[in-house]
Amino acid sequence: MYVSSELQTELDYYRRLHAHFEVSLKEGKKSVETLSDKVLYMLMSASFVMDTYEETFFDSFVITDKELTGKSEMQIDAYAFLETENNNEKHLHLFQYKISETNKGAASPTEVLNFATFANNFFVHPELRGTETLPILEEIDKKVHDFLNKKRGNSIKVKCHYINNVAGIFSGNQANFKPVMGRFEYDKQVWGFEIQVYGKQDILDLIEDGKIRVGVETIEIITDQPQHAYRYEDNAHKKELGLPTKVIIGFCNVNELIRLQDKYHHNQLFAENVRLYLGNRTSVNKDIIRTITTDESNWFPYMNNGISIICDSLKLGSINARKNVLPLELTNLQIINGCQTVNALYDAKYNELTRDNFKSSTLLVKIYQIEPTQQVFKQNVIRATNNQNAVKAYSLYANDSIQVDIQDVLKKLGYLYDRKGEGKAYEGNFITMLNATLAYYTIFIKKGDIVRDSARQSRAFKQEEYDKIFRIETIEDEYIGALHNLSVRLLLSALLLEKIRELNAQRATKYLEKLPIIKKSSYFLITLYYYLHEVFFNKITAKYLQFLQEETSIHKIKNIAVDEEFFRHIENSFDALVQHYQKVYDSIPAEKKMDIDNLLKSKDFSEAFQKTIEGIEPIKDI
Repeated sequence: MYVSSELQTELDYYRRLHAHFEVSLKEGKKSVETLSDKVLYMLMSASFVMDTYEETFFDSFVITDKELTGKSEMQIDAYAFLETENNNEKHLHLFQYKISETNKGAASPTEVLNFATFANNFFVHPELRGTETLPILEEIDKKVHDFLNKKRGNSIKVKCHYINNVAGIFSGNQANFKPVMGRFEYDKQVWGFEIQVYGKQDILDLIEDGKIRVGVETIEIITDQPQHAYRYEDNAHKKELGLPTKVIIGFCNVNELIRLQDKYHHNQLFAENVRLYLGNRTSVNKDIIRTITTDESNWFPYMNNGISIICDSLKLGSINARKNVLPLELTNLQIINGCQTVNALYDAKYNELTRDNFKSSTLLVKIYQIEPTQQVFKQNVIRATNNQNAVKAYSLYANDSIQVDIQDVLKKLGYLYDRKGEGKAYEGNFITMLNATLAYYTIFIKKGDIVRDSARQSRAFKQEEYDKIFRIETIEDEYIGALHNLSVRLLLSALLLEKIRELNAQRATKYLEKLPIIKKSSYFLITLYYYLHEVFFNKITAKYLQFLQEETSIHKIKNIAVDEEFFRHIENSFDALVQHYQKVYDSIPAEKKMDIDNLLKSKDFSEAFQKTIEGIEPIKDI
């Protein structure tokens, strides 16, 4: 396949980070470390487009491509059937890949239409299915119906992903895709059926920024009434104050935002927002929908706090006297506060239960043009305008002084602390800030409370939770000691998680029959390991702290077998660790284990695990 130098860097990094995971191909189980660039690209792109990683991804993602598996798959090269925050809803992700050997070509509207039509006919409108069927379709269909029949009210949403390694949708072919997307508009609004098209650059954008870049868009500010007057600031001459280059505050029609949400339905608008849409069942979102669909719609601009937008460039047009609007041209806009409002408005306009009653209204908007050099302001305004869960929010903290200090400390121990992708160009040992934080947070703060999916993982980067880990409140003379202790524990937590994942991938098969949750349990297992072997963990911690006090050179540190001692202990303890975990699972009544998919998120499991933790007497295995 064609691989650009930039893509090759990402593939190599992904291969290193996930070396111990395996996928099923026609040759049998193969480790990620040994996969071709083509298969690796399939895995990496799918993981980022679904925003699903590590065990959850590899346990769910199934490759069905005929060339790779020997299976007859028709239009579907891979699929994943994923849990969501809502226990009654799952998402069926279907993938089609078009891998090119050259850097020429682009996404084909015809291929996308054929793929989407096939998926829509089979899974959204089964009455349109043909008479032919295949084992792969039967396999997926069984999983879908097992879930739907398990509990009244269960539902699925189908997401189609067409991915290539050249160009996706761009200005030259965008018009040809409009009728393709338009054909499924009703099913998108009613059934949540989605079609996404990705080229190489889209995947690289997702990896780098967690979003596909939004191009140039226009929003119209209302100018016709006194209460709709706008305020404009040009701070270009105040650079020394760190203010946004331009700011405009005013009102726009809610349909302006609904139009953007309809166009960018892969959360591109909200990648910098600290939480995604929580659905139309939350009390706040219910109130938004009720207001905009009743006679109270005139009150909407006075009852809603409005939304905040950041962008790379803000250009003011000329006032349109006929329409009484001021057009604004925004480049790479991001809604940093207002995800719930915009999505609730979209829901109100297109949901079959409310669309007939939808009434237009206006909404307060605050727009900031922020230069690349103004990242501190950007981070602070995002934090200030949000106090909810974070989405990829760890990137907001990557430049905190404490993170830089931790990186400096771990460098002395022979490890790169990868805060923002430095590991891609590093050939030595490294841990990522994300994995270290999540492992530490699980063990020492939440004591096993699950952080498997991205929504729960984000809680570790909510300000108050982040401070529990990284805020060191001590006198200056004691700061270095506290920093060293935190740094070493972050390192050991990350290494523990990495080793447990590796062993889980290697040995899970022999436990699955009696312990069906084992593959999804790495975070619980690292917590259980710590509380069983706290004495040994503290012994290893003390050794590293001693090295730091002696300021041993990195060359000498590399020759010390502490890592090997730690890894060997984890490996030798793993089977006994699983036996302890089995007792947690066995303590839960059978009727509570009927829904295995959601068991780890249940109150019953959490209580059983906490009871086990509280009853542990650490093993003195030093």
